[in-house]
Amino acid sequence: MKLLKLSLLTITMLLMPLVISSQEDDGYQAYWIHEDRVKPNMTDEYEQISKDLVAACKEHNIQETMWLTMALNDNSYLYVTPVDNMASLDEDGFKTLSEKMGADKMKALFDRFNPTYDEHGDYIVYLNKNLSYMPGGVSQTIEGQDYRTLYYNYVTPENDKSYADVLKKMKAAFEKNNSKLHYRVYKTGFGVMGNYYMIAVAGESNLSSAKVGDDNWSLMKDDFDPLLKEMSKYTWKMDEKRGWMREDLGYMPAK
Repeated sequence: MKLLKLSLLTITMLLMPLVISSQEDDGYQAYWIHEDRVKPNMTDEYEQISKDLVAACKEHNIQETMWLTMALNDNSYLYVTPVDNMASLDEDGFKTLSEKMGADKMKALFDRFNPTYDEHGDYIVYLNKNLSYMPGGVSQTIEGQDYRTLYYNYVTPENDKSYADVLKKMKAAFEKNNSKLHYRVYKTGFGVMGNYYMIAVAGESNLSSAKVGDDNWSLMKDDFDPLLKEMSKYTWKMDEKRGWMREDLGYMPAK
């Protein structure tokens, strides 16, 4: 994990003049994602370094940063941090850590990550609360449901509005049937090549998620099937990933 540079912030503000400060009122929440694509034979070492970073933040009670961590089945790790506005990207979340543990020691800690991957990077995604279906309140973490199924639906710019309209119909169908299958919808932002909507479904495990999916199909297939076919008209590629939320690799400041 490396910090975003000032040059990246400058490019971001030039190319993406979005007003994130009003996102809560608009039903959006922006997240900064740092993704590490870890070499399979370096997984254990990589996770130990991540745990050492978390331990250092806890030891020094770092308050300026936090992140959730998800480990996916393609051996990539996603570090998810909410951001309120573009200026947030210029804040050094590890400034206090550097001061307390020493700049050289912190650099040595981060340098240990380098041999564990060949690709890593940063980008922004937006949680769209208005398109998400979570009757009890939209949340990224659900107690007892750390398993994740992620559906990536790539949409060309000309089809973006049509696809979003189908997602509105989908949510209405889930509400009509009082579905027990809940989901969140994310849209790509700055730093992502291409344009996709990602639908995240939480569950207890692969097996339990499959059962909930089967039950949901039986409940609302007459509504669901036509909508899935309509969605496919506006996508040029679809992908699916699975993984787990990793509380042991995440960091939340102590209050």
